[in-house]
Amino acid sequence: MAVSIHHFVISCRSPSETCELFCQKFSFRKFAICKQQGQGVKIAAKISDDIVAVFEERPKNASHDSVYDVALVVEDFVEKHATAVKNGAHFIQSPTRIEDQYGYVDYAIVKVPAGNIQHTLLDVSHYGGQFLPGYQPINDVENVNSPTTESNHQLVTHIDHVTCICHQNTTVPLLNWYQKCFNFSRFTINADEEEDGYTLNDLHIKMIAAQYWLCTEQGIQSSNGRFKFLLAEPLDISVNNHVNGFLKEQEGSGIQHIALHTENITNTVGQMKAAGTAFVTPPDTYYNNLKQADIHETVKLSAEDLKENNVLLDFELDKCENEGHNSNGQRRPDAKYLLQAFTRPLLDKKRSFFMEVIQRFGARGFGGSNIRKSFTAMEDSNGIVNDT
Repeated sequence: MAVSIHHFVISCRSPSETCELFCQKFSFRKFAICKQQGQGVKIAAKISDDIVAVFEERPKNASHDSVYDVALVVEDFVEKHATAVKNGAHFIQSPTRIEDQYGYVDYAIVKVPAGNIQHTLLDVSHYGGQFLPGYQPINDVENVNSPTTESNHQLVTHIDHVTCICHQNTTVPLLNWYQKCFNFSRFTINADEEEDGYTLNDLHIKMIAAQYWLCTEQGIQSSNGRFKFLLAEPLDISVNNHVNGFLKEQEGSGIQHIALHTENITNTVGQMKAAGTAFVTPPDTYYNNLKQADIHETVKLSAEDLKENNVLLDFELDKCENEGHNSNGQRRPDAKYLLQAFTRPLLDKKRSFFMEVIQRFGARGFGGSNIRKSFTAMEDSNGIVNDT
């Protein structure tokens, strides 16, 4: 049903200030603005045509900023809406048409049965405008805080995945909801994953993933044709850890982070750090261990390169391939792996929304061991002690 992510929405106290922050740190550029009576100001900004954010004023009764809407482009809009309703989806906005001189857009808003998450479903096939009806172009002169040099162009290309933190015992029912209402499929995070998800016992969390394929039968991957949702939940609600802390501070389930794909992670993270973006810092022991490992022939980067840019390395775990090793125990040059870096929280809470930068070299998962390291580093930076 869904073809691509159209944009995501950040609800914040000051849309202009938050937008400027993202322009400065991540090379977003403002390109459209919507000023409709009674709705406040909405600012659209993008890094590329495939990474678009809308910054809007949060409701007066909201206690914190959040990312709450991932808008999806759909085909066969009327039919797919009817199918979703038939299978139990609750729409808080029924199908509505908006239009201007460039054409029209049909949209509806579905409430995800998990906290502060929703999806705006869009049919933009009859619209030729810059973004959406109601938005006016912004003069490029307003992008004073966005890098303008060619070297900053296309630091990241598209959204790799979206991660949501959910309440205990809700990820499997939520996955089933996505499968039933929107034809998502289960995506394996790790070769050790069980039927009810991938468990990190030392962090007291469990994760499960769903994806949508544009070309399911062929398994063809494209930046616009496929996206994934990663759902995480606590195993023990009494433990003081990042996941439980997020649920408490965000007052329920919500979108924890969005991962941006890059073709050159050290260059991208380096430029983001130079622009003032703070990244989670893994411990020195992590990189000291990498120095002792046989990674260079495979990764083509040194442990020092990774350390300088706060980058984590994760080889794809494949039981049949012994995690990328030959029979003699040496790392194969063609082993699949990914590189990840995680920013510190970007909004108004210690455990609020953050960004991930990811580069894939054949690996299709999410970096299970990196999730453990990044969560631990975030908890350490916030003065949290795990009750393990």
